[in-house]
Amino acid sequence: MALIETEGLGQEFNRLPILKGINLRIERGEVFVLIGPTGAGKTTLLRLLDLIDRPAHGRIIFDGTDVSHSRRERLAARRRMAYVQQKPIVLSMSVFDNVACGLRFRHEDRRTLRRKVGETLELVGMIDYQDRDARTLSGGEMQRVAIARALVTDPEVLLLDEPTANLDPLSVAKIEGVIGEIIEGKLITIVMATHDMVQGQRMATRIGVLIGGELLQSGPADEVFRSPKDDRVAAFVGTKSPH
Repeated sequence: MALIETEGLGQEFNRLPILKGINLRIERGEVFVLIGPTGAGKTTLLRLLDLIDRPAHGRIIFDGTDVSHSRRERLAARRRMAYVQQKPIVLSMSVFDNVACGLRFRHEDRRTLRRKVGETLELVGMIDYQDRDARTLSGGEMQRVAIARALVTDPEVLLLDEPTANLDPLSVAKIEGVIGEIIEGKLITIVMATHDMVQGQRMATRIGVLIGGELLQSGPADEVFRSPKDDRVAAFVGTKSPH
């Protein structure tokens, strides 16, 4: 059974379709990367999968339960997920306190909180910054803090929206290294959106190509890039048209 499944998922804004009939299966423990041009609907889809927004059409099934509309089921599922936005948001407090927020909200005891925050800051390479005001960090450092804040609650699903967009090459390398460590060291499902096709190929178990609000193709990265099934996919990935 897939951990996340969507059936005919659609979203609208002012009655204009943003996503159309998305049918998707994401298995437990895989790294599913959404690629597509700006405005394709990648962020909209991530927000639906994280249950921030409600779909206009279709269903979302999480671990066998339909979580599309029931408030109780949505809240229970959201506690098992974490979402990192494209533009990291840090609070006016220390790096340590930024990362500890979710654990305090869940009333974690002090000793466990300190251990978990320390381990997570070590993972993302930010332990030496724990006493710094998070607002004084660079963009790449803020993004690593945001990833740490997401990871510290031990989510089963980590959703990443363009985690390296607008960062310098060194920061990109560090964040990709962090994501690689997460993939290697944790039994966690990752859904990541990116417009960087090379990054998508490098990190994905499977890739989905989202163009114009439609999921045109999904599968292993080499298959998608070698054998696009649609002219629009071929044009986007820069390979020969199937026709």
